[in-house]
Amino acid sequence: MRGHAEGIFIPVATLGDLDDRGRAVVDVGGTRVALVRVDGRLHALEDTCPHRGGPLSEGDLAGTLLHCPLHAWPFDVRTGQCPERPGARVRIYEVRVDGERILVSASGSFPPR
Repeated sequence: MRGHAEGIFIPVATLGDLDDRGRAVVDVGGTRVALVRVDGRLHALEDTCPHRGGPLSEGDLAGTLLHCPLHAWPFDVRTGQCPERPGARVRIYEVRVDGERILVSASGSFPPR
């Protein structure tokens, strides 16, 4: 995608694509993004842990904290921040649901440090 992608939403999946846990992994501009449903709301965050590259989508979920399956670093699916490791964060993406379609912002953002 060329130019500024802010405000652009792209269809990435349907609600039927979510697994039994309410998760899916999609591609957003060449980046693996995890879709995670928590309390009926969908969140999207970069799927790769910045510590050792573990797939966050495969980790355990405790409330809003998604734990990396390699070393259990937790990331808040709402903010992308790791509450136990100051400065550790992953990119988050805005999500919209249109009928059965799941749309994700074409440009993610990092939470402030």
